Amino acid sequence: MLLALPITDAIYDFRTDVRTDSATVDTAVGVTTGSMVLHTSVYDDDTDTIGIISDNPDDAPLFVSYNGTSRQTSFSGLSANDTRLVSVSYDYDALTETPAINAFVDNLARIFLILVFAFIPAALVAIFMGRAD
Repeated sequence: MLLALPITDAIYDFRTDVRTDSATVDTAVGVTTGSMVLHTSVYDDDTDTIGIISDNPDDAPLFVSYNGTSRQTSFSGLSANDTRLVSVSYDYDALTETPAINAFVDNLARIFLILVFAFIPAALVAIFMGRAD
């Protein structure tokens, strides 16, 4: 399984892209939380890829929650009674248009492992049959 780790990272990088959505978020007096609806779904609902920044220097935005159905992202750490531009970056599925490529990419790590493990018996057969030089 350790042999597949570099290829699984490469597959993830191939099948996802980073998107950044921005919106103006207002907070009322005493309110330090906000939310926004993302343009597209976060890939595999992986909230570790969500990053939040604000153009207000008094803010220290922190991710709170994500709803995969409504694409609603909530965050805290905003300064109260202010307006700011909040940008949320996240990974999304870049291969939505091509189901054939999706199926191939989903199985690429398995194919790689089969090829690696098939090489060992093939090499042994070649050695014992006198075909290896």
